[in-house]
This record gives sequence, C-alpha cells and structure tokens, in this order.
Amino acid sequence: MRSTPVPREHLDVLDSATTLFGRALVTGLDGDCAACPGWSRRDCANHVLGGGLRYAAYFTNEPESEIGWTRTADHAGDKPVPALHRTSAGLRKRLAKAPDADAMVPHRLAEIPVRDLLALRVFELVVHAHDLAPETWEAPEAAELAAWLNEHARDIVELMRTFDVLGEALPVPLGADARTRLLALSGREAAGETVGGHDGIPKSDTP
Repeated sequence: MRSTPVPREHLDVLDSATTLFGRALVTGLDGDCAACPGWSRRDCANHVLGGGLRYAAYFTNEPESEIGWTRTADHAGDKPVPALHRTSAGLRKRLAKAPDADAMVPHRLAEIPVRDLLALRVFELVVHAHDLAPETWEAPEAAELAAWLNEHARDIVELMRTFDVLGEALPVPLGADARTRLLALSGREAAGETVGGHDGIPKSDTP
C-alpha cells in the first residue's frame, strides 16, 4: 500500500503557527493568563514549549516516566522565543520525516494519525498565542491559520473533547469569521476569556 507523507504545505502551516506563538511570547510572561484560569502566563508558555517535546516523544512511544518532566520544567527561561524553536525542532523533524501521514501515533489519550497530531500542535500554538496576546490575531496569517484549523483540526479537537480535557464549544455568531469560529471551537470568546485543555488547551491542571 502506498504511503503519503505529510504535505509540505502542512509543514509550512506548522512553521507559521510556531512563528505566531513566538510573537506572543515577546509580549512577556509576567502575571496570570486570564484565558487559562489557574495558570500564569509562564505556565501557558511552558505548557506549549513542553508540548513540542512531548509530541516528538509520542513517535517513539516514550513512557510517561520519561516525559513527565516536560510538564513541570521552565522551558521558557529568560529567552522564551529561542526556547520555543529549540523545543519545537524535534517534532518538526519527526513530522517532516514521517513516511505516512495516516500512520498512527500513540498520543497519551488515544492513538491518532500523524496528520491529526500536526493539526493538534498547530491548534495548541495558535489558540495559546491568542491566550497570551490577542493582538497577534490581527495579523493576516492568523486568519489563514484559523481557516486551516477549522478545516483540518475539527475532528481531532472533538475527539479530545470526549476525554473531558477540553471545554465545551461555544455557539458561533452568524457570519463569524474564521478566527471567531476557531475560538468558539476551543471554548473561548473573542475577548480571550473562558477555558479549554488537553496536551494543548488547559481545562484542568493535568495537561
């Protein structure tokens, strides 16, 4: 059976999402993260940076005992943007070299296709960029990323929601644009309020 690698354009989407989250990191990590109750801004940043390491570890089915430290470490440190790219590099390489986008990867909650793991990572980066700095969503690429996620990430987000680690989706206003629809899918309003969670959007304190 012929396998199909991850399309180059999907890797480009991942790169764009990583850059967007990097812009959010530049706004600083002091104080609380209003969109993620119980988390500081640094907690949110570290969750996303650590997620890059965890997602890469899923490819080799690393046990929780080997990756648990990524959930508590201060990955961001004093230079969060370089740290973002450092912690994301391994996953980017794994995705680029994956021989089949439909191959299953053992995410800690469920086995999912490689393509869905990529979509979940993009979802994490983009929505948490909004959590840290809603102004980042004014960029044209944010609208493009939101549109891509509404097309490619909806199924995996709904799957994650079944594990009760992602808040309920909100109603979508008539005529809502892609960014508003994505926030509603994540359980957020346009003002960046409310909750969510998984290895990506915190509803509880067990990402």
